[in-house]
Amino acid sequence: MTLFGRPKLPKIPEDPKAKNKIIYAVVVVLLAVVALISGRLHMEYKPASGGKQADAPFQVHVLDIGQGDSILVIADGHAMLVDGGEPAAAPRILRYLQEKGISKLDYVAATHAHADHIGGLAEVIKAYPPKNIIEPVCAGELLPVTSTYEAYLDAAEGSGARFRALRSGDRFKVGGARITVLAPDTDTAQDLNNLSLVLRVQYGDCTCLLTGDMEMPEEEQILAHKYDLHADFLKVGHHGSESSCSEAFLAAVRPDYAAISCGKDNDYGHPHKETLNRLHAYTDKVYVTAKQGDIVFRYDPATGKRSIATDKTTS
Repeated sequence: MTLFGRPKLPKIPEDPKAKNKIIYAVVVVLLAVVALISGRLHMEYKPASGGKQADAPFQVHVLDIGQGDSILVIADGHAMLVDGGEPAAAPRILRYLQEKGISKLDYVAATHAHADHIGGLAEVIKAYPPKNIIEPVCAGELLPVTSTYEAYLDAAEGSGARFRALRSGDRFKVGGARITVLAPDTDTAQDLNNLSLVLRVQYGDCTCLLTGDMEMPEEEQILAHKYDLHADFLKVGHHGSESSCSEAFLAAVRPDYAAISCGKDNDYGHPHKETLNRLHAYTDKVYVTAKQGDIVFRYDPATGKRSIATDKTTS
């Protein structure tokens, strides 16, 4: 079979040997094109074979995937992916994992069952079967009955991963990072946003908070536990909605850096001005994927240096 139909070869009756050479050359070129295209399509979804790894020993990457969340945590060469955006985000996430030299995932975390957080996870799990898949405890009546959620469950069940529903107080490790689940502390709430899996990630003396779509009701639950919430880096809840980041919560967190994941010109007006104003009372280092692309927080324990790099700025 030839690519794009059968090619028309030029007539060169004067020299049969020359005609054969032309046919041979065309076939070689076509085979090379097919091999190149096939290789690229295959590589797009193939985990890296272990080459290049991320530079700093601890990093948090907030991917620019439009209106949704996908966060890559790297600690000592071990990796956890938190959320996978909408289904259309999967190719972008898979390419990003390849580019960063990720060959395997220790954990995949689904913060909650909304499509803009779990949509791309089915394809990611198939391409990178993780050791563990975690999600929050959640009453069955709150779970969606959608093809997106079913695809995620099917991929999770077929992956061979250890599958767990976690709640506040549960702990696990990714490399040298110690991770504590701060919420939810119950399996019922008004909505899935306020059952988001909220993770405190500590690496040495550096702390990050990853908050899913947590809104003020879940913030109040966390505050009631009297956790140490101070964080160097905060992934802002619910895409910077005005329903997240209360004054009381931010007073407890006192973030040095904050990142908001949302789509450009999204239908919700995220991030909301009220949230940005509350954040700026604590830090001027607030980054938004819709404006600055991928956001990468790095920590080097040897120097104690913390830094942010984005597609457009470094600080």
